[in-house]
Amino acid sequence: MIDDAEAASESATPGFAPSAFHEVIWSAAAAHWTTHQYRVAVREASEALTVHWKERLGRNDVTDTSFWQQTLSVGDPGPGKPKLVWPGPAEDQTAKSMRGGLAPLAGALNNLATGLNLTVRNVATHTRDELTEQEGMERLAAYSYFARLLDQCEIRRAEETEGT
Repeated sequence: MIDDAEAASESATPGFAPSAFHEVIWSAAAAHWTTHQYRVAVREASEALTVHWKERLGRNDVTDTSFWQQTLSVGDPGPGKPKLVWPGPAEDQTAKSMRGGLAPLAGALNNLATGLNLTVRNVATHTRDELTEQEGMERLAAYSYFARLLDQCEIRRAEETEGT
């Protein structure tokens, strides 16, 4: 046992704890994860992230995929339709290592949200096929990373004019 413990401590394989995922993701997934319901854990985490941002932005008027597409699209926010925007001047080509300014990053975040909804959330919601622990972990990790990116974004709202 001592040899095993020493070998484990010297291992090049990093330790991994799903409890270190983004708080919104792990809070929604934990109860299902610990009972080995990996598909349900992924579904609940994906739903929780969308609900979290819909509530923060006051956008319960739109379906999930459309919400992400509108919220992360390029352009100015409209009345009642705030946007999440990567911080910094749009023309800054050196910040965050973005070639072409921040517009490509907005598109990438939009594509990531849409892709996760279509390939992970919808599959976890509309099928009954259980995921393996590895498959579930990978999907939760993708959502956790996405959640951390969103946390770095600024919320931009349309400017209100007097009388409106």
